[in-house]
Amino acid sequence: MTSSGKFNLAEVEVLESRGPTLLLRARGRIDIHSANLFEADVLRATAGSESDVVVEASDITYVSSAGLRAFLRISRTLGRNQRNLHICSLKPYIEQVFVIVGFDRVIPLHADVDSALTAAGDRSSGNPSQ
Repeated sequence: MTSSGKFNLAEVEVLESRGPTLLLRARGRIDIHSANLFEADVLRATAGSESDVVVEASDITYVSSAGLRAFLRISRTLGRNQRNLHICSLKPYIEQVFVIVGFDRVIPLHADVDSALTAAGDRSSGNPSQ
């Protein structure tokens, strides 16, 4: 919660396009109040790109079921265009939720940006590392 008493809602920023991969940073809470906007922001940031997408998530503080649904919908939207979503640097308590609900079998989770970029780049070059 901020000093004004409001929760920090999700934000998305494009960090860079590295080779065949677009790197985004997400921060804040992804919940019922912000999930749809988060999804729209990610899809807008990736529109017109043919790249796989890595979301650096170390600054995400909370993900509700609505947030999980947003990640799944982003993954499916990208997948329709033969693109993958990768998530890296999740806080352990958030990563545990992704694993418990089985999202780690649908969306690749990585410990850090470098491993996510490597996995995304290997897949894009036809050299699957997963």
